[in-house]
Amino acid sequence: MFKHLLRTLLLSCAVLSLAACSSDSDAPEAQAQTTLNLQLKVVPENIQVKEYKNLTVNFKELNTGFTTTQELKNTNSLKTVLPMGTYNITVEGSIVYTDNSTATEAKVGGLQTGVVINGTEQTKTIDISMKAGSSDLILEEVFFTGTKTPQGAMYFGDQYFKITNNTDKTLYADGMLLIQSAFMTNEKQDYSPNIMGSTFSAGAIIRIPGNGTTYPVLPGASIIIAEDAINHKEFNSLSINLSHANFQIFKEDSDDIDNPAVPKMVNVFEKMVIHTQGYYAYALARMPQGTTNESLISQNSYTYTYNLTFGGDVYPMDGLAVKIPNEWITDAINLSVQDSFQWLVTSPSLDMGWTSVTSFDGDKNRFGKAVRRKVIGKNADGKDILKDTNNSTTDFEHGVKPSLFN
Repeated sequence: MFKHLLRTLLLSCAVLSLAACSSDSDAPEAQAQTTLNLQLKVVPENIQVKEYKNLTVNFKELNTGFTTTQELKNTNSLKTVLPMGTYNITVEGSIVYTDNSTATEAKVGGLQTGVVINGTEQTKTIDISMKAGSSDLILEEVFFTGTKTPQGAMYFGDQYFKITNNTDKTLYADGMLLIQSAFMTNEKQDYSPNIMGSTFSAGAIIRIPGNGTTYPVLPGASIIIAEDAINHKEFNSLSINLSHANFQIFKEDSDDIDNPAVPKMVNVFEKMVIHTQGYYAYALARMPQGTTNESLISQNSYTYTYNLTFGGDVYPMDGLAVKIPNEWITDAINLSVQDSFQWLVTSPSLDMGWTSVTSFDGDKNRFGKAVRRKVIGKNADGKDILKDTNNSTTDFEHGVKPSLFN
């Protein structure tokens, strides 16, 4: 009787021990915990917040995949307990702010990546910004990878931007800026001054010509801006015919191809060179009436500085960019490569995510692929309605066949 009882007790302990081991390895609560005091701060600071209506805070630990979501109402402060780790923290919601004594409700968002949470207790602050609207032209598709020839050689020049009217009214493309970021999504630096919360730092700017009503874009219609507006099939049978593009990117003072039948984009600042792996953000913007190319550059150029660390040595660096106020921007997209993405180079108010064609640098299968917005329905005229939530991660299909190849 005693031996039977002893065996039963030993078996029970073994089962309990195994269960405890399984719980320790799988459950985040078994890990060391940190009490996090999180403060959400609206930027720019001159916005007078009257009410934090609702805010949703999502935490994702990058090593384990552990996620948790907290809902806030009427407050911008959160106290929570999390397993120690490195997190991406995303914030979305709405606030009410006062503007000239008028109360206005606005959507807000914020994102901070690679947040290390450890120790007994920590205090963190995350900036949140008002989201840009989408009542203008948007970037539907970016084909930046180029193609390959039947012999396997790389072929470039057939890249393009597809810009679409996702509204129910006729819009005009005249004067629209197409902007490439000064900073790269795969190379995070501590740039000074840090003005990302209120402006987009442009490394290259081109502009659609016209007098204001020259280039109408009907609801659901699109325009194509080609790197080289020629029939690329004549040189590469696996490419496309871009000779009927709406506009072409033409770089003066270089050996560039000119199609006289296609209007040239106006070069405003530097030369736009499309990277075949992405690595940059692109944005559409409209300058206020009366702003010229010259006044834009003279009034908004600035010098940024940073320290480049290489081989253990530090090299002071600087560069020239043009700051584009976020309120001018109608749409933005961050592009990168999955295994080398480091940060967003736009304010989360413009884009809370990023998209890509490939998962690793140098992927030879990237050629002939694009990123394209998801279709969420049809309008009354049967035109596609495109997804536009200012989050490229969820708005875009990545690594898809470019639409002009169909």
